[in-house]
Amino acid sequence: MIVAELGSAGVLLDTGRPAAAYLNSTALGWLRGRPPAAEHQAQHAQCFARWRAAGFITPGDQASAPTGHGDVAVEGAACAGLAPHPVLVLAMAADCGFCTQLSADLAANTRRLTRLDASVLLVDADGTSLLGRPLSVLCRQQLAGLGQCAAKLGTPSGVLLTPGQPTQVLVGFTEVSGALVALSGADPRTTIVEAPTSCSVNVAAQPVDAVLTARVNGTRLGIAVRGHDAREIAEASGAVLDDGYTPVTLTIERPGTFHLLFRGGELLTRARTPHALRQTLDGVLAGYARYASPERGNIPLLCGVAVHGEEHAVLFPRTWMSDLVKHARRLEQTGWQLRPEPYTLLRPAPGTGVLHLPAASRPRQPGPAVTAILTQAPQTGTPPTRAWLLASIVNWLARPAAIDTVHSLVASLEPLPIHIGTWQEALAHLTRPTAPEDDSASTSSGSLTT
Repeated sequence: MIVAELGSAGVLLDTGRPAAAYLNSTALGWLRGRPPAAEHQAQHAQCFARWRAAGFITPGDQASAPTGHGDVAVEGAACAGLAPHPVLVLAMAADCGFCTQLSADLAANTRRLTRLDASVLLVDADGTSLLGRPLSVLCRQQLAGLGQCAAKLGTPSGVLLTPGQPTQVLVGFTEVSGALVALSGADPRTTIVEAPTSCSVNVAAQPVDAVLTARVNGTRLGIAVRGHDAREIAEASGAVLDDGYTPVTLTIERPGTFHLLFRGGELLTRARTPHALRQTLDGVLAGYARYASPERGNIPLLCGVAVHGEEHAVLFPRTWMSDLVKHARRLEQTGWQLRPEPYTLLRPAPGTGVLHLPAASRPRQPGPAVTAILTQAPQTGTPPTRAWLLASIVNWLARPAAIDTVHSLVASLEPLPIHIGTWQEALAHLTRPTAPEDDSASTSSGSLTT
């Protein structure tokens, strides 16, 4: 955990996971030990309670509230003798988006699961369902109670029972997916597992024909394909059938005229030909490979980027990517190109700190300079301050992140103009008949103009 200063305010950042908290000048003082004024006692207590709950600060000498994790571990140990072989008991819920994504991944990996040397017992409000090796009816009934106990930790959660080994309690989509990868004989440490979003759940909802595994710089990545053409494109980029459980990261399909490539729920391209989609897919896989072996000094952000020639670039939230891709031709008519790489890799120029993308033809050389950031304001509350906007942009940083990377990013963002609005206003802003370098004329936050 570190605090990055943004003028009189700051951002409390977890360098190991995508979590951050904005600190105004008052909260920043409290975090540094300044006692609260009498009228701020309630806000002071609320802030510290939230910071503790998010894991930003330790509980100190105060007794932490019981989480129920210990109860699940005890219950799992009591059930250990019921498992004749490795059994993963998973608590699911119909109204849980993470569970919907997990169910889609399980369905996509049916071929692997039928040969799994273990059982996966799914427990929800309607009962149980079984994948992998069979279990007796009595065993399923007894383990259903363990799944209901695990549901107290949130869904999806689970308990892995392995004869002769300690019981493992798993909480959340990432841990559960990692356990499934390991049970299949693959290595969860080298398998990409990306947290789902509401949009990715929508993309994953329809059945897929297969999940192929691409290997990028020693890392396994799942590509779901729908249709023969999609499979041929994935195989042409080196993806193959793999015996290990592979969560879906990319999806290729052709529902109509266009060949579509998604990363989770984020539309990366609408290609008119298989060759064009293959080119984009190769670029995306190369982006994962670069991220797997980062160069010192690179700053990876989870955001979108549009470039204008080899001179200018603007950053925008990933949530806008799908909508802007649908208007890519309009952007191209005014000289803008969307870059579909999974991580926007930036590097501060020595001496100036100006953020540059790598050059397209020579990745080790500086390419377009970032001249502005386009983002959206919170849906409720008062208009955000510039420090609040900077804090939210710092939180685009991919984790895990080195401390010096955080401070380098903060320093490089400080002079950049930030324009606030919707993706529609961003589209109008980018396609207006003015030069892109006009964005760099102001260093204050402003509204996107239509």
